[in-house]
Amino acid sequence: MTPSCPPVREMLEALVGIDTTSSGSNLAAVDLVESWLESVPGVRRQRILDATGQKANLIAWAGPEVDATRDGLIVSGHLDCVPVEAQGWTSDPFVVREQSGRLYGRGVCDMKGFDAIAINAFAQVAPQATRPLVLMLSYDEEVGSHGIARMAEELVPSALPQEALIGEPTSGQIMPLHKGHLRFTLNSRGKNAHTAFPQDGLNAIEPLAEAAVRLAALRRTFEQEGGPNADRFPEAPFLVLTVALIEGGNAINVVPDTARLGVGIRLLPGIDPEEVECRVREHLATLLGENLWMNRDALSPPMPENPDMHLREALQQMDVPLAPHGAPFGTDGGMLFEKMGVKSLLWGPGSIQNAHQPDEWIELRDLDQMECDLPRLLGRLVV
Repeated sequence: MTPSCPPVREMLEALVGIDTTSSGSNLAAVDLVESWLESVPGVRRQRILDATGQKANLIAWAGPEVDATRDGLIVSGHLDCVPVEAQGWTSDPFVVREQSGRLYGRGVCDMKGFDAIAINAFAQVAPQATRPLVLMLSYDEEVGSHGIARMAEELVPSALPQEALIGEPTSGQIMPLHKGHLRFTLNSRGKNAHTAFPQDGLNAIEPLAEAAVRLAALRRTFEQEGGPNADRFPEAPFLVLTVALIEGGNAINVVPDTARLGVGIRLLPGIDPEEVECRVREHLATLLGENLWMNRDALSPPMPENPDMHLREALQQMDVPLAPHGAPFGTDGGMLFEKMGVKSLLWGPGSIQNAHQPDEWIELRDLDQMECDLPRLLGRLVV
């Protein structure tokens, strides 16, 4: 461990202590990580800001420049976390609490525990790196990998190694592929009126109710169809369509003039998101028009499997188990592959089932194991 870098536990407590919920700024966390890395020999740093200037991706580079082979490794995490409001926490979510061999706090599992380990391991290995090593910490992964999409606008793919480790919680297994997430909103426009005079108004909620029924039918069709790589997702071997949000109206005696319906679709790797969106539009075609329209909000692409990765081979040589299935959630890996041709796999401490929950937790032993294993892995691949 370099003298400039605090211990992993101290890093984790400091990162959890900064509220980086996706709706707010992450700059305080980026400032902190930069302060830890500024005196590590041979490290070059770059910030890529969002349009508001209130969020930043942080990229740290060590070793030689990336050449035409795109050899080397990216170690990738995200700094944002999901909200804590109305979740029923039994302690302060932004203070790490230890109890019975577990650490509790927002982000300890997803994924500030890995972030702390990755920063520390990067600082250890960076001065000895003989191949390109990149630490990448993104913003807004939780709401659609917007940080990685912004990064792709600023960097040419040839500036980055072609392989990435993404430290999402996988219970210590290698997850070689994952589903994607397509999100869209149906917006409905009506006309206000007193409900005693309905002929004077136009109800914005009613067409959305019909749309929800049609989408439920499409959901059942998707479940029957399956799709590519369905066998790798045994719990839900199909596209998962969820009508997840409906809003509209402001009083029981007023005809509502606006309403919206939020929908998410979990995509199988190997399926074209554009074709899925077209199917949704076709299914709703007779409803869509001037007063009811559909907007895509975000796309986190699926991450395909790349069995020929040097990273995967090195992990298996370390006896890290390969999961027989894929991850049912999305990560920055899909966007990295689609926008920059980076092949990724997931490997990190903790269980995804503990993420996004009140009293989010991770086993101390899992963090300790990853703290030992990650520097060993980097030593195999870049030193």
